[in-house]
Amino acid sequence: MLRRHRASLPLSVPPASERYSFSDGFSPAAQSGYNSAMLNRRQFRLRTLFWLTAAAAVGSAVGPATFRWLAAEPELLIVEAGGRDRGYAADDWPRWRGPEGNAVSSENDLPIEWSATRNVAWKAEILGEGSSSPIVSGDSVIVTSSLEHGFRRLTHCFDRASGEKRWTREIEDDDPEVASSMTGHAAATPAADGRRVVCAFGRAGLVCYDYEGRQLWRVALGQFESELGLASSPIIDGDRVFMVCDHDGDRFTSFDSYLLAVKLTDGNTHWKAERRGLYRSWSTPIVANSAGQKMLIVSAQDELRAYDPLSGKQLWQLPCTTGWVTPSPVYAAGTIFAVSGKNGPVVAIRPAAGDDAAAEIAWKLDAAGPYVCSPIVYGDYLYVHGEAGVLTCYHAADGRQIYRQRLPGKFTASAVAGAGKLYFTNEEGTTYVVTAGAEFKLLAANPLNEYMLASPAISGRRLFLRTEQHLYCIAPGTERSR
Repeated sequence: MLRRHRASLPLSVPPASERYSFSDGFSPAAQSGYNSAMLNRRQFRLRTLFWLTAAAAVGSAVGPATFRWLAAEPELLIVEAGGRDRGYAADDWPRWRGPEGNAVSSENDLPIEWSATRNVAWKAEILGEGSSSPIVSGDSVIVTSSLEHGFRRLTHCFDRASGEKRWTREIEDDDPEVASSMTGHAAATPAADGRRVVCAFGRAGLVCYDYEGRQLWRVALGQFESELGLASSPIIDGDRVFMVCDHDGDRFTSFDSYLLAVKLTDGNTHWKAERRGLYRSWSTPIVANSAGQKMLIVSAQDELRAYDPLSGKQLWQLPCTTGWVTPSPVYAAGTIFAVSGKNGPVVAIRPAAGDDAAAEIAWKLDAAGPYVCSPIVYGDYLYVHGEAGVLTCYHAADGRQIYRQRLPGKFTASAVAGAGKLYFTNEEGTTYVVTAGAEFKLLAANPLNEYMLASPAISGRRLFLRTEQHLYCIAPGTERSR
């Protein structure tokens, strides 16, 4: 057992809620042990936090607040802040692969050239390790990390304009899942809706904060069995948070894989769909609107499945993937595009809506899929790039290959696009900017010379890049100021 030493973290506004809500997939024995451990560790902290928060409220440090005691939980305090309404900005990048989950920005005048010192608006240090991608919501940039091999899971909030750290919050995990050196214990990208931020941390569960860093709720997802770690990211749609909980275990060893929808407001379960017989996958779902019907699309082991986001009912399934699914699907022009490794197929699927909803394969290319990097559709073209740097452009309508080029380096990050350009970042921290369209044209190669697995975020005509140790804000006409 590793001995943990708590770092002294900035505490501008203390977390006011340590509430836990357990999904049906968490066994009673595990739940009891988890509750007992957390209670022993936190009883003293909760009483202390009450007086700190009350003092802050009296001093108007946190704005108007209402304090509400829960009769059933006499040690629990919830702070309902009456702070300013943040809203949902048009240029937010609030989840994995942006607002629509397709990695495409509608903004113009995006950066083309930069280095570690040129066109860097700011650079901030990130405490801990992690490969999650940054998100941008309102005036906040949020990213996660972990310390001590997953025993400590951290969420960081930075000011979008200046890069100043606003807060860091931490939850603990007494029994972290097994993870590979690449996946680590902070691989899932957070999701936000302008008022709340949801982070996924494997066995440590889902945790939700407000934009001042107050913990609103936490949900345990179960004692996942994993050989290579967990990386599926949560997504928010309306008042629901969706989470794919696929892992190496089953009901004979722990619990079957499942798909979960919880309420964004309090973490309580909306529905839970069993995925018996499906094992490891690292893909993040998307929500597609086909003929007026919303579908939650999950790409995983051996097949693509669609669920009703309101009820969790499975609408259809289609065998079309391999047993190694890390890339997320993408939806464009009424078509779902899915890839899988290792050297699995690239598939275009047309879903149908209605009571007899189904799906059919529009076209399929064998042995063309990447293991990790997610595809991107921009304009009329589908771009697929693999870990070895091979970038292939296809006509999205029929799968015809337009060109194939190799970019230097090894790639784990997925591409993003905007303003007529595509951005591909390798593990050495070099981002290649390529003109979108039928002709390959390399516009720039921008090195940061730092190890990088996370995918870029685009917001406010800036790029946000997360390396092993730093968070960069790239903006034209600026020099590194810190």
